[in-house]
Amino acid sequence: MRNRRRFLGAVTGLLIAAPLAPAAQAAPAPSPAPAPAASSGEAGVPGMPQMRQSLPLPWGNNVTVNRVGYVSSDGTVALSGTYRCLRDGATVPRADILVTLTQGQARYGLGGGPAICDGLTHSWSVQDGAGVRFVPGPALVEGSLLTFEVGQQPIPLPRTAAVGERAIMLEAREL
Repeated sequence: MRNRRRFLGAVTGLLIAAPLAPAAQAAPAPSPAPAPAASSGEAGVPGMPQMRQSLPLPWGNNVTVNRVGYVSSDGTVALSGTYRCLRDGATVPRADILVTLTQGQARYGLGGGPAICDGLTHSWSVQDGAGVRFVPGPALVEGSLLTFEVGQQPIPLPRTAAVGERAIMLEAREL
């Protein structure tokens, strides 16, 4: 009986720690012609680094990014998603969301905003007239949740509590 419990505990731990792949990648649909591989031998968006997709854990800090973002003719970009921030006994309930957009060779930090650490899921959005000229098409977005901790030092230090990455599609829309 004890060995059975140990086995079930080990299997459960492996299942929790294993990366989750979307069903479309687990069993690819047959296509009439093979798709060309990316120049660097990676799957996904050609010319973009491969990103590991995983589901956020429902009981911890997490950041998600919506699949579609928008770019206007003047280069203004609008992105959105959700976050969940736990207080975890922190003395400073302050947190920030930071968003980075990558398209081709251009990488730009779009900023973000303050986050509320109350354990509930909240929406975030950012709209910025980036100094980089983004165009409609595939892009990568990274959203980071930074919390601030007070320890021996008098100034709260930032700590990355969660990161959400996603390959998205930028669509043309006047903002």
